[in-house]
Amino acid sequence: MRGRLIWHALALLAACLPALARAEGEPAATFAGQTVIGVREADGVASFRGIAYARPPLGPLRWMPPQPLADRTGTVDASRFAPACPQGEGNARWYRRVAQAMGADPALVPPLSQISEDCLYLNVWTPQPGAGARLPVMVWIHGGSNENGYPHEPNYRGGVLARQDVVVVSIGYRLGLLGFFAHPALGADASGRQGLLDQIAALRWVKAHIAAFGGDPARVTLFGESAGGTDIALLAAMPAARRLFARAIIESGYLAPDGVTDLPAARRFGAGLFDPAITAERLRALTWQDLIALQDRKLPGHFHTPVAPAPRRAYVPLLIGSNADEYRMYLPSDEAGLRAALVEELRGLSRRKALQVRRWAARQSRDLVGQVDAVSSAKAFHCPAARMATATAGASQPVHVYRFARVRPGGHGLGAYHGAEIPYVFGTDDAWLPAAQEDAALSRQMQQYWLGFARTGDPNGPGLPRWRQWTSVASPIQTLGGRSTPDIKPAQPPCALLDR
Repeated sequence: MRGRLIWHALALLAACLPALARAEGEPAATFAGQTVIGVREADGVASFRGIAYARPPLGPLRWMPPQPLADRTGTVDASRFAPACPQGEGNARWYRRVAQAMGADPALVPPLSQISEDCLYLNVWTPQPGAGARLPVMVWIHGGSNENGYPHEPNYRGGVLARQDVVVVSIGYRLGLLGFFAHPALGADASGRQGLLDQIAALRWVKAHIAAFGGDPARVTLFGESAGGTDIALLAAMPAARRLFARAIIESGYLAPDGVTDLPAARRFGAGLFDPAITAERLRALTWQDLIALQDRKLPGHFHTPVAPAPRRAYVPLLIGSNADEYRMYLPSDEAGLRAALVEELRGLSRRKALQVRRWAARQSRDLVGQVDAVSSAKAFHCPAARMATATAGASQPVHVYRFARVRPGGHGLGAYHGAEIPYVFGTDDAWLPAAQEDAALSRQMQQYWLGFARTGDPNGPGLPRWRQWTSVASPIQTLGGRSTPDIKPAQPPCALLDR
Protein backbone atom coordinates (compact mmCIF):
# COMPACT_ATOMS: atom_id res chain seq x y z
CA MET A 1 0.00 0.00 0.00
CA ARG A 2 2.81 2.41 0.96
CA GLY A 3 4.65 1.67 -2.30
CA ARG A 4 1.50 2.38 -4.30
CA LEU A 5 1.07 5.76 -2.52
CA ILE A 6 4.70 6.70 -3.25
CA TRP A 7 4.22 5.74 -6.92
CA HIS A 8 1.08 7.92 -7.13
CA ALA A 9 2.92 10.85 -5.51
CA LEU A 10 5.81 10.55 -7.95
CA ALA A 11 3.40 10.34 -10.89
CA LEU A 12 1.59 13.46 -9.70
CA LEU A 13 4.90 15.33 -9.32
CA ALA A 14 5.97 14.27 -12.83
CA ALA A 15 2.67 15.53 -14.24
CA CYS A 16 3.23 18.92 -12.59
CA LEU A 17 6.83 19.37 -13.72
CA PRO A 18 6.08 20.58 -17.28
CA ALA A 19 3.68 23.20 -15.92
CA LEU A 20 6.22 24.31 -13.30
CA ALA A 21 8.99 24.52 -15.87
CA ARG A 22 6.74 26.53 -18.17
CA ALA A 23 5.72 28.84 -15.36
CA GLU A 24 9.31 29.74 -14.43
CA GLY A 25 9.87 31.68 -17.65
CA GLU A 26 6.38 33.09 -18.08
CA PRO A 27 4.94 36.40 -16.79
CA ALA A 28 3.06 36.39 -13.51
CA ALA A 29 0.72 38.74 -11.69
CA THR A 30 -0.28 38.42 -8.05
CA PHE A 31 -3.51 39.77 -6.57
CA ALA A 32 -6.10 38.74 -3.96
CA GLY A 33 -3.97 35.87 -2.70
CA GLN A 34 -3.45 34.21 -6.08
CA THR A 35 -0.80 34.29 -8.77
CA VAL A 36 -1.84 34.02 -12.40
CA ILE A 37 0.70 32.72 -14.90
CA GLY A 38 0.35 34.10 -18.40
CA VAL A 39 2.15 33.85 -21.72
CA ARG A 40 5.06 35.88 -23.10
CA GLU A 41 4.07 36.61 -26.69
CA ALA A 42 6.48 36.90 -29.60
CA ASP A 43 6.43 40.71 -29.47
CA GLY A 44 7.39 40.71 -25.79
CA VAL A 45 3.94 41.62 -24.50
CA ALA A 46 2.56 39.54 -21.63
CA SER A 47 -0.92 38.11 -22.10
CA PHE A 48 -3.08 36.64 -19.37
CA ARG A 49 -5.97 34.65 -20.78
CA GLY A 50 -9.20 33.30 -19.37
CA ILE A 51 -9.19 34.99 -15.95
CA ALA A 52 -12.49 34.50 -14.14
CA TYR A 53 -14.21 37.65 -12.90
CA ALA A 54 -17.49 36.12 -11.60
CA ARG A 55 -18.89 32.74 -10.65
CA PRO A 56 -20.03 30.54 -13.54
CA PRO A 57 -23.71 31.42 -14.23
CA LEU A 58 -24.82 27.78 -14.17
CA GLY A 59 -27.82 25.94 -12.74
CA PRO A 60 -29.77 28.21 -10.37
CA LEU A 61 -27.45 31.13 -11.31
CA ARG A 62 -28.60 31.12 -14.93
CA TRP A 63 -30.22 34.52 -15.70
CA MET A 64 -29.26 35.79 -12.25
CA PRO A 65 -26.96 38.80 -11.83
CA PRO A 66 -23.28 37.78 -11.84
CA GLN A 67 -22.16 36.52 -8.45
CA PRO A 68 -18.78 37.31 -6.84
CA LEU A 69 -16.07 34.71 -7.04
CA ALA A 70 -15.14 32.71 -3.99
CA ASP A 71 -11.72 33.56 -2.56
CA ARG A 72 -8.93 31.84 -4.45
CA THR A 73 -5.35 31.20 -3.45
CA GLY A 74 -2.37 29.59 -5.11
CA THR A 75 -1.31 29.55 -8.74
CA VAL A 76 -3.75 29.88 -11.63
CA ASP A 77 -2.96 28.97 -15.24
CA ALA A 78 -3.84 31.92 -17.49
CA SER A 79 -2.32 30.58 -20.72
CA ARG A 80 -5.53 29.62 -22.54
CA PHE A 81 -8.56 31.60 -23.65
CA ALA A 82 -11.86 30.65 -22.03
CA PRO A 83 -14.80 29.30 -24.05
CA ALA A 84 -17.07 31.73 -25.87
CA CYS A 85 -20.50 32.38 -24.41
CA PRO A 86 -23.33 30.35 -26.03
CA GLN A 87 -24.18 31.57 -29.52
CA GLY A 88 -24.96 30.35 -32.99
CA GLU A 89 -23.02 30.73 -36.22
CA GLY A 90 -23.74 34.43 -36.70
CA ASN A 91 -20.20 35.55 -35.94
CA ALA A 92 -18.60 33.10 -38.36
CA ARG A 93 -21.20 33.93 -41.02
CA TRP A 94 -20.29 37.63 -40.80
CA TYR A 95 -16.57 36.95 -41.25
CA ARG A 96 -17.25 34.52 -44.09
CA ARG A 97 -19.36 37.14 -45.82
CA VAL A 98 -16.54 39.68 -45.65
CA ALA A 99 -13.95 37.11 -46.73
CA GLN A 100 -16.01 36.07 -49.74
CA ALA A 101 -16.56 39.69 -50.77
CA MET A 102 -12.81 40.22 -50.59
CA GLY A 103 -12.25 37.30 -52.96
CA ALA A 104 -11.14 34.79 -50.33
CA ASP A 105 -12.43 31.31 -49.57
CA PRO A 106 -15.06 31.66 -46.81
CA ALA A 107 -13.98 28.25 -45.54
CA LEU A 108 -10.98 30.07 -44.08
CA VAL A 109 -13.27 31.03 -41.20
CA PRO A 110 -13.77 28.02 -38.93
CA PRO A 111 -16.76 27.57 -36.63
CA LEU A 112 -16.33 28.23 -32.93
CA SER A 113 -14.73 25.22 -31.27
CA GLN A 114 -15.28 26.01 -27.59
CA ILE A 115 -18.60 27.27 -26.22
CA SER A 116 -19.88 27.10 -22.66
CA GLU A 117 -22.27 28.84 -20.28
CA ASP A 118 -19.22 29.05 -18.01
CA CYS A 119 -17.89 32.07 -19.91
CA LEU A 120 -17.49 35.02 -17.54
CA TYR A 121 -13.79 35.52 -18.13
CA LEU A 122 -11.51 38.29 -19.34
CA ASN A 123 -8.11 38.63 -20.98
CA VAL A 124 -5.29 41.07 -20.28
CA TRP A 125 -2.40 42.23 -22.48
CA THR A 126 0.29 44.29 -20.76
CA PRO A 127 3.84 45.41 -21.52
CA GLN A 128 4.72 45.61 -17.83
CA PRO A 129 3.03 43.21 -15.41
CA GLY A 130 3.60 44.66 -11.98
CA ALA A 131 1.95 47.07 -9.61
CA GLY A 132 4.28 50.02 -10.18
CA ALA A 133 3.65 50.89 -13.85
CA ARG A 134 0.25 52.66 -13.63
CA LEU A 135 -0.41 52.59 -17.38
CA PRO A 136 -3.71 53.67 -18.97
CA VAL A 137 -6.19 50.83 -19.38
CA MET A 138 -8.41 50.13 -22.41
CA VAL A 139 -11.30 47.70 -21.88
CA TRP A 140 -12.81 46.26 -25.08
CA ILE A 141 -16.48 45.27 -25.26
CA HIS A 142 -17.11 43.26 -28.41
CA GLY A 143 -20.07 43.64 -30.73
CA GLY A 144 -22.35 41.14 -32.43
CA SER A 145 -25.95 42.31 -31.84
CA ASN A 146 -25.60 41.21 -28.20
CA GLU A 147 -26.02 37.73 -29.66
CA ASN A 148 -22.64 36.79 -31.17
CA GLY A 149 -18.94 37.41 -30.69
CA TYR A 150 -16.29 36.66 -28.10
CA PRO A 151 -13.46 38.63 -26.47
CA HIS A 152 -10.51 36.79 -28.03
CA GLU A 153 -11.47 37.03 -31.69
CA PRO A 154 -8.26 37.39 -33.74
CA ASN A 155 -9.12 41.01 -34.53
CA TYR A 156 -9.47 41.81 -30.81
CA ARG A 157 -6.04 40.66 -29.61
CA GLY A 158 -4.44 43.54 -27.69
CA GLY A 159 -0.73 42.93 -28.22
CA VAL A 160 -0.10 45.70 -30.78
CA LEU A 161 -1.77 48.32 -28.59
CA ALA A 162 -0.12 47.02 -25.41
CA ARG A 163 3.34 47.43 -26.97
CA GLN A 164 2.61 51.17 -26.93
CA ASP A 165 2.40 51.38 -23.15
CA VAL A 166 -1.24 50.65 -22.45
CA VAL A 167 -2.95 47.72 -20.72
CA VAL A 168 -5.68 46.14 -22.86
CA VAL A 169 -8.53 44.08 -21.39
CA SER A 170 -11.21 42.21 -23.33
CA ILE A 171 -14.24 40.79 -21.56
CA GLY A 172 -16.79 38.08 -22.21
CA TYR A 173 -20.43 38.59 -21.26
CA ARG A 174 -23.65 36.61 -21.58
CA LEU A 175 -25.39 36.94 -24.94
CA GLY A 176 -28.78 36.46 -26.54
CA LEU A 177 -31.44 34.66 -24.53
CA LEU A 178 -28.97 34.07 -21.73
CA GLY A 179 -27.74 37.64 -21.48
CA PHE A 180 -30.69 39.87 -22.44
CA PHE A 181 -33.76 37.92 -21.35
CA ALA A 182 -36.75 38.45 -19.11
CA HIS A 183 -39.81 36.23 -18.59
CA PRO A 184 -42.84 36.41 -16.28
CA ALA A 185 -42.08 32.97 -14.86
CA LEU A 186 -38.60 34.07 -13.77
CA GLY A 187 -39.76 37.29 -12.14
CA ALA A 188 -36.98 39.38 -10.61
CA ASP A 189 -34.43 36.65 -11.29
CA ALA A 190 -34.17 37.75 -14.93
CA SER A 191 -33.58 41.47 -15.41
CA GLY A 192 -33.23 41.58 -19.19
CA ARG A 193 -29.80 43.18 -18.77
CA GLN A 194 -27.68 40.26 -17.56
CA GLY A 195 -25.00 41.01 -20.15
CA LEU A 196 -24.73 44.61 -18.96
CA LEU A 197 -24.44 43.45 -15.36
CA ASP A 198 -21.66 41.06 -16.43
CA GLN A 199 -19.81 44.01 -17.96
CA ILE A 200 -20.16 45.98 -14.73
CA ALA A 201 -18.82 42.99 -12.76
CA ALA A 202 -15.83 42.81 -15.11
CA LEU A 203 -15.20 46.54 -14.66
CA ARG A 204 -15.28 46.09 -10.88
CA TRP A 205 -12.66 43.37 -11.28
CA VAL A 206 -10.56 45.75 -13.38
CA LYS A 207 -10.82 48.51 -10.80
CA ALA A 208 -9.82 46.12 -8.00
CA HIS A 209 -7.01 44.19 -9.68
CA ILE A 210 -5.66 45.86 -12.83
CA ALA A 211 -2.83 47.51 -10.87
CA ALA A 212 -1.27 44.04 -10.51
CA PHE A 213 -0.91 44.02 -14.32
CA GLY A 214 0.62 47.49 -14.54
CA GLY A 215 -2.66 49.34 -15.10
CA ASP A 216 -4.01 52.49 -13.52
CA PRO A 217 -7.56 51.92 -12.21
CA ALA A 218 -8.18 55.69 -12.37
CA ARG A 219 -7.50 55.78 -16.14
CA VAL A 220 -9.83 53.16 -17.58
CA THR A 221 -11.26 53.78 -21.06
CA LEU A 222 -14.06 51.66 -22.43
CA PHE A 223 -14.01 51.04 -26.17
CA GLY A 224 -16.31 48.87 -28.21
CA GLU A 225 -18.05 48.48 -31.54
CA SER A 226 -21.65 47.93 -32.68
CA ALA A 227 -23.57 46.33 -29.79
CA GLY A 228 -20.44 46.82 -27.70
CA GLY A 229 -20.73 50.54 -28.43
CA THR A 230 -24.43 50.47 -27.57
CA ASP A 231 -23.65 48.84 -24.25
CA ILE A 232 -20.93 51.41 -23.50
CA ALA A 233 -23.43 54.22 -24.11
CA LEU A 234 -25.75 52.57 -21.58
CA LEU A 235 -22.96 52.01 -19.06
CA ALA A 236 -21.93 55.64 -19.40
CA ALA A 237 -25.33 56.65 -18.02
CA MET A 238 -25.88 53.87 -15.42
CA PRO A 239 -25.32 54.83 -11.77
CA ALA A 240 -23.98 51.33 -11.04
CA ALA A 241 -21.14 51.86 -13.51
CA ARG A 242 -20.17 55.35 -12.32
CA ARG A 243 -16.55 55.70 -11.22
CA LEU A 244 -15.64 52.38 -12.88
CA PHE A 245 -14.22 54.09 -15.98
CA ALA A 246 -13.01 57.54 -16.91
CA ARG A 247 -13.55 57.75 -20.70
CA ALA A 248 -15.56 56.10 -23.45
CA ILE A 249 -14.98 55.30 -27.13
CA ILE A 250 -18.09 54.26 -29.09
CA GLU A 251 -17.46 52.80 -32.54
CA SER A 252 -20.60 52.38 -34.67
CA GLY A 253 -22.85 51.93 -31.66
CA TYR A 254 -26.52 51.36 -32.44
CA LEU A 255 -28.03 54.27 -30.51
CA ALA A 256 -31.45 54.55 -32.12
CA PRO A 257 -34.44 54.68 -29.73
CA ASP A 258 -35.39 51.04 -30.40
CA GLY A 259 -31.93 49.91 -29.26
CA VAL A 260 -33.28 49.49 -25.72
CA THR A 261 -36.48 48.21 -24.15
CA ASP A 262 -38.27 48.26 -20.80
CA LEU A 263 -38.94 45.36 -18.45
CA PRO A 264 -42.67 44.83 -19.22
CA ALA A 265 -41.94 44.75 -22.97
CA ALA A 266 -38.99 42.40 -22.42
CA ARG A 267 -41.17 40.03 -20.40
CA ARG A 268 -43.86 40.05 -23.08
CA PHE A 269 -41.26 39.35 -25.72
CA GLY A 270 -39.75 36.50 -23.68
CA ALA A 271 -43.15 34.98 -22.95
CA GLY A 272 -43.99 34.97 -26.66
CA LEU A 273 -41.05 32.67 -27.40
CA PHE A 274 -42.24 29.78 -25.24
CA ASP A 275 -45.32 27.82 -24.29
CA PRO A 276 -47.52 30.09 -22.14
CA ALA A 277 -47.57 27.45 -19.40
CA ILE A 278 -43.79 27.10 -19.12
CA THR A 279 -42.38 27.36 -15.60
CA ALA A 280 -39.11 28.69 -14.24
CA GLU A 281 -38.01 25.10 -13.57
CA ARG A 282 -38.60 24.10 -17.18
CA LEU A 283 -36.83 27.19 -18.46
CA ARG A 284 -33.80 26.43 -16.32
CA ALA A 285 -33.85 22.81 -17.44
CA LEU A 286 -33.35 23.80 -21.09
CA THR A 287 -29.81 23.31 -22.34
CA TRP A 288 -27.99 26.25 -23.83
CA GLN A 289 -28.11 24.37 -27.12
CA ASP A 290 -31.92 24.37 -26.87
CA LEU A 291 -31.93 28.12 -26.35
CA ILE A 292 -29.55 28.83 -29.23
CA ALA A 293 -31.60 26.60 -31.55
CA LEU A 294 -34.72 28.56 -30.59
CA GLN A 295 -32.86 31.84 -31.23
CA ASP A 296 -31.77 30.69 -34.66
CA ARG A 297 -35.27 29.51 -35.51
CA LYS A 298 -37.39 32.37 -34.19
CA LEU A 299 -35.00 35.34 -34.01
CA PRO A 300 -32.71 35.33 -37.05
CA GLY A 301 -30.72 38.55 -37.25
CA HIS A 302 -32.25 39.86 -34.02
CA PHE A 303 -30.59 42.68 -32.04
CA HIS A 304 -31.00 41.77 -28.36
CA THR A 305 -32.06 44.99 -26.70
CA PRO A 306 -31.07 45.56 -23.07
CA VAL A 307 -33.60 46.66 -20.49
CA ALA A 308 -32.36 50.19 -19.92
CA PRO A 309 -33.28 53.83 -20.51
CA ALA A 310 -32.40 55.12 -23.98
CA PRO A 311 -28.84 56.50 -23.91
CA ARG A 312 -28.82 60.28 -24.32
CA ARG A 313 -25.45 61.53 -23.11
CA ALA A 314 -22.24 60.30 -21.55
CA TYR A 315 -20.97 61.71 -18.28
CA VAL A 316 -17.34 61.09 -19.22
CA PRO A 317 -15.15 62.38 -22.09
CA LEU A 318 -16.38 60.77 -25.31
CA LEU A 319 -14.86 59.75 -28.63
CA ILE A 320 -17.63 58.58 -30.92
CA GLY A 321 -18.15 57.89 -34.60
CA SER A 322 -19.43 55.65 -37.36
CA ASN A 323 -18.41 54.25 -40.72
CA ALA A 324 -19.43 55.79 -44.02
CA ASP A 325 -21.26 52.70 -45.32
CA GLU A 326 -22.62 51.01 -42.21
CA TYR A 327 -25.61 49.37 -43.89
CA ARG A 328 -24.28 48.58 -47.37
CA MET A 329 -23.37 44.95 -46.66
CA TYR A 330 -26.83 44.24 -45.21
CA LEU A 331 -28.94 45.63 -48.04
CA PRO A 332 -30.91 43.56 -50.59
CA SER A 333 -29.09 42.87 -53.85
CA ASP A 334 -32.09 43.33 -56.16
CA GLU A 335 -33.68 46.61 -57.23
CA ALA A 336 -37.15 45.73 -55.95
CA GLY A 337 -35.75 44.88 -52.54
CA LEU A 338 -33.75 48.12 -52.43
CA ARG A 339 -36.79 50.22 -53.33
CA ALA A 340 -38.85 48.47 -50.66
CA ALA A 341 -36.06 49.10 -48.13
CA LEU A 342 -36.01 52.81 -48.97
CA VAL A 343 -39.79 53.05 -48.62
CA GLU A 344 -39.52 51.38 -45.21
CA GLU A 345 -36.82 53.80 -44.08
CA LEU A 346 -39.00 56.77 -45.06
CA ARG A 347 -42.16 55.39 -43.50
CA GLY A 348 -43.73 57.83 -41.07
CA LEU A 349 -42.24 60.94 -42.68
CA SER A 350 -44.41 63.54 -44.36
CA ARG A 351 -44.36 63.61 -48.15
CA ARG A 352 -42.34 66.83 -48.09
CA LYS A 353 -39.73 65.45 -45.69
CA ALA A 354 -39.49 62.16 -47.59
CA LEU A 355 -38.87 64.05 -50.82
CA GLN A 356 -36.14 66.16 -49.21
CA VAL A 357 -34.43 63.03 -47.85
CA ARG A 358 -34.59 61.38 -51.29
CA ARG A 359 -32.99 64.46 -52.87
CA TRP A 360 -30.25 64.44 -50.25
CA ALA A 361 -29.61 60.73 -50.84
CA ALA A 362 -29.43 61.30 -54.61
CA ARG A 363 -26.67 63.85 -54.01
CA GLN A 364 -24.72 61.27 -52.03
CA SER A 365 -24.83 58.54 -54.67
CA ARG A 366 -25.96 58.00 -58.23
CA ASP A 367 -26.92 54.36 -57.67
CA LEU A 368 -29.84 53.07 -55.64
CA VAL A 369 -27.78 50.92 -53.28
CA GLY A 370 -25.70 53.96 -52.31
CA GLN A 371 -28.82 56.02 -51.71
CA VAL A 372 -30.45 53.41 -49.48
CA ASP A 373 -27.16 52.92 -47.63
CA ALA A 374 -26.89 56.68 -47.05
CA VAL A 375 -30.38 56.92 -45.53
CA SER A 376 -30.14 53.70 -43.48
CA SER A 377 -26.68 54.49 -42.13
CA ALA A 378 -27.75 58.02 -41.22
CA LYS A 379 -30.85 56.88 -39.33
CA ALA A 380 -29.22 54.05 -37.41
CA PHE A 381 -25.69 55.35 -36.82
CA HIS A 382 -24.64 58.82 -38.02
CA CYS A 383 -27.54 60.82 -36.59
CA PRO A 384 -27.81 59.05 -33.21
CA ALA A 385 -24.03 59.49 -32.74
CA ALA A 386 -24.34 63.20 -33.51
CA ARG A 387 -27.20 63.56 -31.04
CA MET A 388 -25.23 61.84 -28.27
CA ALA A 389 -22.17 63.97 -29.09
CA THR A 390 -24.18 67.20 -28.80
CA ALA A 391 -25.88 66.15 -25.56
CA THR A 392 -22.57 65.06 -24.01
CA ALA A 393 -20.89 68.32 -25.02
CA GLY A 394 -23.86 70.13 -23.48
CA ALA A 395 -23.06 68.32 -20.23
CA SER A 396 -19.61 69.96 -20.33
CA GLN A 397 -17.71 66.84 -21.35
CA PRO A 398 -15.10 66.95 -24.14
CA VAL A 399 -16.30 65.15 -27.29
CA HIS A 400 -14.51 64.14 -30.50
CA VAL A 401 -16.46 62.72 -33.45
CA TYR A 402 -15.13 60.76 -36.44
CA ARG A 403 -16.35 59.25 -39.69
CA PHE A 404 -14.35 56.24 -40.92
CA ALA A 405 -14.30 56.38 -44.72
CA ARG A 406 -11.48 54.09 -45.86
CA VAL A 407 -12.51 51.57 -48.53
CA ARG A 408 -10.20 48.59 -48.83
CA PRO A 409 -8.64 48.01 -52.28
CA GLY A 410 -10.52 45.75 -54.69
CA GLY A 411 -13.98 45.45 -56.13
CA HIS A 412 -15.68 43.98 -53.07
CA GLY A 413 -18.53 46.53 -53.09
CA LEU A 414 -18.72 46.79 -49.28
CA GLY A 415 -17.52 50.37 -49.03
CA ALA A 416 -16.41 51.46 -45.55
CA TYR A 417 -18.54 48.72 -44.02
CA HIS A 418 -19.79 48.09 -40.49
CA GLY A 419 -16.82 46.89 -38.44
CA ALA A 420 -14.22 47.89 -41.05
CA GLU A 421 -12.37 50.16 -38.61
CA ILE A 422 -11.62 47.44 -36.03
CA PRO A 423 -8.45 45.99 -37.63
CA TYR A 424 -7.06 49.53 -37.93
CA VAL A 425 -7.65 50.23 -34.24
CA PHE A 426 -6.08 46.98 -33.04
CA GLY A 427 -3.37 46.78 -35.71
CA THR A 428 -4.61 43.34 -36.72
CA ASP A 429 -5.52 42.12 -40.18
CA ASP A 430 -7.35 39.05 -41.37
CA ALA A 431 -5.40 37.22 -44.06
CA TRP A 432 -8.05 37.95 -46.69
CA LEU A 433 -8.11 41.74 -46.23
CA PRO A 434 -6.37 43.49 -49.14
CA ALA A 435 -4.22 46.42 -48.07
CA ALA A 436 -2.03 49.19 -49.44
CA GLN A 437 0.62 51.34 -47.77
CA GLU A 438 -2.01 53.88 -46.80
CA ASP A 439 -3.83 51.23 -44.77
CA ALA A 440 -0.80 50.70 -42.56
CA ALA A 441 -0.39 54.47 -42.17
CA LEU A 442 -4.08 54.91 -41.32
CA SER A 443 -3.87 52.12 -38.74
CA ARG A 444 -0.91 53.81 -37.02
CA GLN A 445 -2.74 57.14 -37.05
CA MET A 446 -5.94 55.71 -35.57
CA GLN A 447 -4.03 53.86 -32.88
CA GLN A 448 -2.32 57.10 -31.85
CA TYR A 449 -5.67 58.90 -31.68
CA TRP A 450 -7.26 56.12 -29.61
CA LEU A 451 -4.20 55.78 -27.34
CA GLY A 452 -3.96 59.55 -26.84
CA PHE A 453 -7.60 59.67 -25.81
CA ALA A 454 -7.04 56.79 -23.37
CA ARG A 455 -4.07 58.57 -21.83
CA THR A 456 -5.46 62.09 -21.47
CA GLY A 457 -9.01 62.34 -22.81
CA ASP A 458 -7.71 64.19 -25.89
CA PRO A 459 -6.86 62.22 -29.06
CA ASN A 460 -4.46 64.87 -30.37
CA GLY A 461 -0.72 64.34 -30.26
CA PRO A 462 2.59 65.16 -31.98
CA GLY A 463 2.57 64.58 -35.73
CA LEU A 464 -1.17 63.94 -35.95
CA PRO A 465 -3.64 66.01 -37.98
CA ARG A 466 -5.49 68.25 -35.56
CA TRP A 467 -8.79 66.79 -34.36
CA ARG A 468 -11.09 69.60 -33.29
CA GLN A 469 -13.53 69.17 -30.42
CA TRP A 470 -17.28 68.88 -30.98
CA THR A 471 -19.26 71.46 -29.03
CA SER A 472 -22.87 72.52 -28.61
CA VAL A 473 -22.37 75.11 -31.37
CA ALA A 474 -19.68 73.55 -33.61
CA SER A 475 -19.80 70.05 -35.08
CA PRO A 476 -16.47 69.14 -36.72
CA ILE A 477 -16.16 65.51 -37.80
CA GLN A 478 -12.72 64.00 -38.26
CA THR A 479 -12.62 61.95 -41.46
CA LEU A 480 -10.44 58.85 -41.05
CA GLY A 481 -9.33 57.50 -44.42
CA GLY A 482 -11.00 58.34 -47.69
CA ARG A 483 -10.32 61.41 -49.83
CA SER A 484 -11.39 64.12 -47.39
CA THR A 485 -8.77 66.07 -45.49
CA PRO A 486 -9.13 66.12 -41.71
CA ASP A 487 -10.53 69.66 -41.79
CA ILE A 488 -13.33 68.92 -44.27
CA LYS A 489 -16.52 67.72 -42.64
CA PRO A 490 -18.21 64.85 -44.52
CA ALA A 491 -21.64 65.51 -45.95
CA GLN A 492 -23.98 65.69 -43.00
CA PRO A 493 -27.22 63.71 -43.21
CA PRO A 494 -30.49 65.60 -42.73
CA CYS A 495 -30.96 64.31 -39.19
CA ALA A 496 -33.78 66.73 -38.39
CA LEU A 497 -35.72 65.46 -41.39
CA LEU A 498 -35.18 61.80 -40.47
CA ASP A 499 -36.57 62.23 -36.95
CA ARG A 500 -40.11 60.92 -36.88
